[in-house]
Amino acid sequence: MEAHFFRRLCVELAVHLTGARIEKFFEPAPDTTTIVIHRTGRKQNLLLQAGRRFPLLFLSDKRPVNPDNPSAKSMWLRKYAAGKRLGAPVVDWSNRRLAFPLTTTPTTWLVLDLCNGVSIAKEKPEWGGYEPEWCEPEDLPQVLASSDVWSKYPQLTPPLRKTLAALLHDDPMDAQALFVDLEYGYGVVATAEEVNELGEVYLYTKDGKPTDAYVWPLPESLLGKREEQRVATALEAATAIGEMRLFAELAQSQAAAAAKPVLAALKRTKKTLARLNQEKDRLERMIAGQQHAVLLQANLWQLDADSKLSSITLSVPEGIEGMAAGSSCTISLDPRKTIRENMAFMFKQARRGKRGMDMLAERRHVLEMQYARLKSGEEDAPKSQAIKPLTGGALKRQQKRQAKDKFIQRYRSSDGFLMLRGRNAQGNHEILNRVSSYDLWFHAEDGPSAHLVLHLDYPDQQIPEQTLQEAAILVGVKSWQREDEQARVMFARVKNVRKIKGAAAGKVRAEAEGSVLVKLNPELEETLKSSI
Repeated sequence: MEAHFFRRLCVELAVHLTGARIEKFFEPAPDTTTIVIHRTGRKQNLLLQAGRRFPLLFLSDKRPVNPDNPSAKSMWLRKYAAGKRLGAPVVDWSNRRLAFPLTTTPTTWLVLDLCNGVSIAKEKPEWGGYEPEWCEPEDLPQVLASSDVWSKYPQLTPPLRKTLAALLHDDPMDAQALFVDLEYGYGVVATAEEVNELGEVYLYTKDGKPTDAYVWPLPESLLGKREEQRVATALEAATAIGEMRLFAELAQSQAAAAAKPVLAALKRTKKTLARLNQEKDRLERMIAGQQHAVLLQANLWQLDADSKLSSITLSVPEGIEGMAAGSSCTISLDPRKTIRENMAFMFKQARRGKRGMDMLAERRHVLEMQYARLKSGEEDAPKSQAIKPLTGGALKRQQKRQAKDKFIQRYRSSDGFLMLRGRNAQGNHEILNRVSSYDLWFHAEDGPSAHLVLHLDYPDQQIPEQTLQEAAILVGVKSWQREDEQARVMFARVKNVRKIKGAAAGKVRAEAEGSVLVKLNPELEETLKSSI
């Protein structure tokens, strides 16, 4: 907002707001304040958006959507100014700030600063009534050419300097006349009739949208693609610009906030699909090991099956698919196992790899469908990310739930499955309230541990082996077995896990569905940690 336009706006605000009563303050966005004003039986909203580039100050009948909970700053402003009436303001227009005295004892001041926002002052601001120094009209060419003109003459704003420079080029007398008019100002204005005698202001639009307002007409050379429109008051021009810009910005911010969970879900799903490609390569290597197992089986009759070797070279007989008969093949072995044990392990790994490929294909299908829905907009956000404005009891329940979030740790498996782990007994108790009956619950066998729930997308969903292992490790590193190399962890469906009435938090009775022995890796916690 240009300083001379702000000066005219302050004159009109002084007439319009003196004697008005403040009802409430809101903060719909950072650096944006709504002041609800009651005057002559009518409510209006005085809106201020602070900032050095595009500050706004205007009156509007419209009110921005406010957050569910008022901010600390708005509550502080309500405490000291709500219910008070506004007196005649003092103005420092060159620095775009004004202060209204409030009907308090002792008097306090409501400060509206376009750079720093709204505040309360206990004493009259020192800058109240400040008037900048003006140069002589005939010195304008030298002043405008000076590099420090902005510091010595802050009232010579960039738009005014451009206007004066253009006028000096075309007609120096017009430039000096405008300069003198601005220096003289508006005198004493006390009534709405006197405001109407101040003359029109100039509102400029581009593509039909208000962009700028000045108290002088711009020279033709500075118009560009803008169109000029004359309006009766600065209040009218400020409202036209402010409503268009502020409400558009707030709508964009709300849309961005609503889209943020979807963008995060898209990014996470894309990352999970990339991990599935890595998992596919691993499973293919496991399946490929079956050829070596078949080759060992074909030659086992002529080998010392109980010997332990790090590798072995064998001739390929006929009938082994994918291997040329008569060629030689070197097989790497685990020296801790016998040849027979290595062969059995390779067959087992190949079977696991084939099962894993089936589950991988199913998981990929689900993720690709989810990714397509998110990208097309058919799915707004994952359930856990849906944002709905709540009020009353629902809001209180949400706040209570959010307070308990600190007792729960969140992880994402390498395959993209959400896992919730209790941080303490209260967290162990709480996670059972956050999950579905078909989710999988984990706990260490034969001793205390953290509780963990693996969230599934739908009942009977196949769980990849790697995700099962990771869930068990996250339990094992927070169990009585955490100092050991390995831990045995049981798992059960949530529907088969029941809280014990009257027992301490976290005590449950469970019907185990199975167990898994895992090698502990404390670093996995940091790797899989998730904020969603």
